Parts: sequence; structure tokens; C-alpha cells
Amino acid sequence: MLLKQIDYFLAVVNAKSFTAAARDCGVSQSAISQQIGLLEKNLGVRLLERHNRTFTLTEAGEYFYKESTKISRSVAKMMKETERIGKNEDQRR
Repeated sequence: MLLKQIDYFLAVVNAKSFTAAARDCGVSQSAISQQIGLLEKNLGVRLLERHNRTFTLTEAGEYFYKESTKISRSVAKMMKETERIGKNEDQRR
């Protein structure tokens, strides 16, 4: 679930909105909020300081965002390369 939670976290930060992130991810706003909450609980730190309908990143949240962005890009690259390799293998058969 961690990768999905990272995706949701990135979506929230990039959209600057839980509601917009939920729409972009095709899930409910409560599902996004719940997963971010579980992520924070598992990490034992707050990533976001919530203010009415806005939020700011904590210092830990800023670090997590920066590293999550790297991980997300790396996973996307890994998936694309794996697909390419698999297609090349299929063509050789």
C-alpha cells in the first residue's frame, strides 16, 4: 500500500487540494484523507499541517515529498523499461 499512499500524497501536494487530488486519482476525498492519515500514522510524523480547507507541508513532509518524487519517477522508469524488455522477449519467441 505504501506506493499507492505515496501516489496519493504526491497528488495532494501537487494539486494543493485533497478534493482535486481525489478527483485526479479517481477516489473519494475521504479515501485520500484516510490513506494520508495512515501514512502519517505508520511514519509516526505529520507530513501536512491542516488549516481549514488548506494545508502546508511540515519539514518532514517537505523531505518526504522530495524523496517521494524521486521514487515515483524511478518506479515509472522501472515499469517502462520492464515493459520494453518484456516486449523484446516476446518478439524473439
